[in-house]
Amino acid sequence: MTQGWNDELEKEFKETIKTYFDDKIRGVLDTQNALEIGNNLAELLKSSEEDIVKIITPRAVKKWASSETLPLWEKFLENEQMILELREIGKSIANSMRPLAGNNFAIWVTKVLNKAFENEKLPLSATTTGEAKKALNKAIDEFAKTNKSFKPDIDIVVMQSPKSAVIAIISAKTTLAERVMQTISWHNYLQTLPAEIQNVKLFLVTAWETFEKDNVNRERVQQLDGVYVCNPNVQEYGKIKKFSKIVDDLKSLL
Repeated sequence: MTQGWNDELEKEFKETIKTYFDDKIRGVLDTQNALEIGNNLAELLKSSEEDIVKIITPRAVKKWASSETLPLWEKFLENEQMILELREIGKSIANSMRPLAGNNFAIWVTKVLNKAFENEKLPLSATTTGEAKKALNKAIDEFAKTNKSFKPDIDIVVMQSPKSAVIAIISAKTTLAERVMQTISWHNYLQTLPAEIQNVKLFLVTAWETFEKDNVNRERVQQLDGVYVCNPNVQEYGKIKKFSKIVDDLKSLL
């Protein structure tokens, strides 16, 4: 954060945001049926977006622009059209980065695992593609026909040589957000399938989560077979472990 922002400005900003939203809802409540407004709150929020962008962008600039670039940004803020376009540009960048990060995270995890398997001369291999993964997906799809709410969440499969038997599925997620419950539901669903699939362990590998004591997911993920974190700040607890411990847990499956 730069010196262009302080606690007093932050307080003023929060008050401006509160006033805007209070005025917005009051304006329609004074003239329209309350429950009908409730039916259309999504549209009301959407109609507020351009106004909000114009409020939050100057704050972001003053908080994060360097002293060298701040004059250029202040000039930029005089053009409302460019402010609105900046939002779309930012969304485009974020939307592009999210899948790129997710896909490449899984590939990196695979490469790290395979190097570890090689170093320890283990009869294991990990992959994000290939026939074994396709076959497992197909088998699960067959059983899932009666319950289409569950779709395979298979980012990586770990196989044991020489028969390429799948011993573990890895769900690789850079961050969990609300998706942790999807992974838990997916794990629970696997337990309803035939033994040859039930016996395949489901591990979760994540990048950013640290699972501090007040993290609601800390207890939830104990339902999984193992949770491994690629972050030195992880608070290990139960099945939540540093990523380096995944190899020992995979060895125990041999």
